[in-house]
Amino acid sequence: MKYKVCILAAGIGSRMKPFTDHINKSLLPVNFKAVISHIIEKFDTSIEIVIAVGHLKKEIIEYLDCAHNDRKLTIVEVDKFTGKGSGPGYSLMQCRDHLELPFIFFASDTLVLEDIPLPIENWLGVSPVIETKAYCTTKIVNDIIVAIDDKVENDNKNAFIGVAGVKDYRIFFEALSKDTKLKDNELQVSNGFSALIDYDLKPNYFTWYDTGNTNGYIKANKEMSKLDHTFNFSKSDEFLYFVGNKVIKYFKDKLIIKNRYKRSKILNGLCPKIDCIKDSFYSYDKAEGKVLYDIINDQTMHNFIHWLDQSLWKDVETSSIQIKKFKSACFNFYYKKTLLRVDKYQKKHQIKDQSTFINGTKVPSVEKMLSIVDWNYISTGIPSNFHGDLQFDNILLKENGNFLILDWRQDFSGLIDYGDRYFDLAKLNGGMMVSYKLIKQNKFVFHKDSKGSILINHDVPIELKRARNIFRKYLIDKNLDEIKVSILTGLVYLNMAPMHHEPFDHFIYNLGRLSLYKALLRHGTINVVD
Repeated sequence: MKYKVCILAAGIGSRMKPFTDHINKSLLPVNFKAVISHIIEKFDTSIEIVIAVGHLKKEIIEYLDCAHNDRKLTIVEVDKFTGKGSGPGYSLMQCRDHLELPFIFFASDTLVLEDIPLPIENWLGVSPVIETKAYCTTKIVNDIIVAIDDKVENDNKNAFIGVAGVKDYRIFFEALSKDTKLKDNELQVSNGFSALIDYDLKPNYFTWYDTGNTNGYIKANKEMSKLDHTFNFSKSDEFLYFVGNKVIKYFKDKLIIKNRYKRSKILNGLCPKIDCIKDSFYSYDKAEGKVLYDIINDQTMHNFIHWLDQSLWKDVETSSIQIKKFKSACFNFYYKKTLLRVDKYQKKHQIKDQSTFINGTKVPSVEKMLSIVDWNYISTGIPSNFHGDLQFDNILLKENGNFLILDWRQDFSGLIDYGDRYFDLAKLNGGMMVSYKLIKQNKFVFHKDSKGSILINHDVPIELKRARNIFRKYLIDKNLDEIKVSILTGLVYLNMAPMHHEPFDHFIYNLGRLSLYKALLRHGTINVVD
């Protein structure tokens, strides 16, 4: 049967703010795949898909170019996607010229588990609801829809979920064009579907996830995600997607995309080759292999350290002017950025910066510790090629035995050609002190009692402990400063805190405080707190 699919992705996603302030709701990831990709992949690649865009349309078009360039997609730019008279009905009317045949309608915030029936008859996707006022509901008699009520309290048991098959498309569009009644100042698609009641409009029952509201989106991620991702480890201004054989990254900050691409050229084969780059996205082919967290053992760690030493950490020749610039970059990166991140975390949770007992140790305020750090010592780094987020989740051991670095950093305090090797060392150390793989499985503890004392705990596999011993021996053999690595590790944790969700942000912030305090004690720049 010849038909098309129409996905409406023009709306502003008001129920999902602030998530939709800088990205369209159709691009929010569910189990590392954008909602719109879940919908598109319901259909054969031979089916043409018409997509209505409006709010943040540029990001949708860029994503589709990277994720689905093998599809026949027709983009319709909706001229009015907010304000009186806008709405799904208006957006669908904008697509009318491309839908002169039976079609399947899909709202871009609707996910279902079942296969989608063909539009060989008129049908509405329905699912049971308790509260009817928030939904367009259907009255069903003898397996036929006899009435559609839009967002009113009634005795209907099943809501229209935003997916439908339209066989009689002429009747549908004729009714939609004539019935201009607004609901909540918007033209609704129910104005057209009501006309199909006289033409045997049937219900089709689905397992439905409404990703257009926060609770529904969280539920969809929880139930559709892999079991080993029970804790939300994502960030609010960047997303990772897996679509087919593609890995796609989104960043709110467009400069990150630009510089990541530049650095991929500098890394020259040590990282994946970017094959699609846009203002807000880039993508590359997924490489076959396993991340080090899954396979780490003594031999693999020895091989990895040797590879880092021989292939990644290349010394950079620098002039005296460049050294001065590099030292300034280190100071900005380690000191000024840490101040901003700590302030962001404390303001986020209205936390007073003061001495606190953490795991029975009295730890000074962050302000005090940062004030006595020897920043000249910390800012005297080693200019070299670098990764920037060197932890085991970002390292792939390919089937041919070679290592591949993933999710490389775009710059080092504005420097693209080189960074501080000690930052890589600290990131590597931090990822062995804490298993981010187990963090994602919620295997960590943060508890604050009524007196303000804090308990943190986490699982560290024996393999990571052994790997860290190998790493520490490497530092000694290479005359590298282990205490500096420890101080920087504490700073790394503090910087991570405001970028993540509760309770992990509290856990890593206080681990950063405790780690920094212990490292400063070893360095002799701070005394035990009374």
